[in-house]
Amino acid sequence: MIFGTVKIEKPLCLAPMEDITDKPFRLLCKEMGADVLYTEFANCEAVIRNVTREVAKMSVIGEEGPIGVQIYGSNETSLERAAEMAEEAGANFVDFNAGCWVRKIANRGDGAGLLRDLPRFQAAVAAVQRGTKLPVTVKTRLGWDLENIVAVEVAQMLEGMGVQALTMHCRTRVQGYSGEADWSWLARIRQNSGIPLIANGDIVTAQDVQYCYELGCDGVMIGRAAIQSPWVFHDIKHYFETGKLVPARSLQERVNLCIRHLRAHVAFRGLPRGIYSFRRFYSGYLKGMRNISHLRRDLMTYTQVEPVIERLHAFVESYEEDFDELDP
Repeated sequence: MIFGTVKIEKPLCLAPMEDITDKPFRLLCKEMGADVLYTEFANCEAVIRNVTREVAKMSVIGEEGPIGVQIYGSNETSLERAAEMAEEAGANFVDFNAGCWVRKIANRGDGAGLLRDLPRFQAAVAAVQRGTKLPVTVKTRLGWDLENIVAVEVAQMLEGMGVQALTMHCRTRVQGYSGEADWSWLARIRQNSGIPLIANGDIVTAQDVQYCYELGCDGVMIGRAAIQSPWVFHDIKHYFETGKLVPARSLQERVNLCIRHLRAHVAFRGLPRGIYSFRRFYSGYLKGMRNISHLRRDLMTYTQVEPVIERLHAFVESYEEDFDELDP
């Protein structure tokens, strides 16, 4: 596949996730093996009005590509200008979000709301294309609901427009993140369209990735699994290179990475906001560990970095002591 001008065979992509895929997390996932990165999605209306928080999402100067700036909206004039600003911000390509299922966005006709009005969807994508000389990609869902799946029609429409790649989250807008992603639609899209196709939704393991390739996908995009395990990209690549699974990481390895991520996150977002927003990552770094309820409770009370680090180190020491006592 080609992202901007960079060709990557069977890329592993980090999904764009609001309030998650900031610069520290992108850099961490890149280090762990992610091939293609995306920013958080930026509201085109806020961007063109120079709302600081939204414009900041688009800043990718100095990051190793390929990286796409993702924008959303439906006003053609606003989308055109926002795409221009994404190019100015240093993107390698511009990704258009037509898949956000959140009610306040979809119900006003943006994000996945465009799946109920394909002519409007087409006009929005065309506006993005007019606003930039960079390649344009699109991320969307199967349809509004199970009775109105338009995935094949959308793929054909976008292919005809010259869109560089389509990422398909294999759920409907009504499903949100509930139920299971229906990957069977990937094969149907491939049978009816030649657009480069990226699979998204419930992709966690190397076996999931392999199955998506067998269905005809050109790449995969990983979202929630990366929040739980940023090293998922490394583990998948290791499996394809060696045929072997990576041994489970030790608690010490997990905590070391957690602390490094925490420091970068807080440096980027500042205090106390960075401490609060990082809390969503603790469950992933500590997943599967025994007796962590008290640790989680304590971590939720801290407003400075060093107490968090001290508490994590203390937990590792006590955890290893308990393990030694149980070891015959």
